[in-house]
Amino acid sequence: MRDVSIQAWPATLEEFWSWHMEAACRQVDTTLFYSPEGERGPRKERREAAAKQVCGACKVVELCAAYAIATREPYGTWGGLSEHDRRELVRRIDPRLAQLRYRSALAAWEDESVGA
Repeated sequence: MRDVSIQAWPATLEEFWSWHMEAACRQVDTTLFYSPEGERGPRKERREAAAKQVCGACKVVELCAAYAIATREPYGTWGGLSEHDRRELVRRIDPRLAQLRYRSALAAWEDESVGA
């Protein structure tokens, strides 16, 4: 287990979202990641597949997914996971474990960023 840095949430919102500055989705219209009212069927599947493709090329995809699961993000595609994907995962994971995974992923990313 890592040191105390995993145990505490980042002190500021800027630190909490620091990884988001590296996200591939920052270069794409956000409507790709969120379902318009009433969207379903093949249209929704195509949009989600396109969003997941962007996520697949993202260097913070695992951290983004860990964040979305830990915070129980209800909307959009995050870290290559659709709303449905996350609902399935959230049912099976202890919330404390999800938060610990996010904290660990954030600490690892910050260590890599400092070392880069």
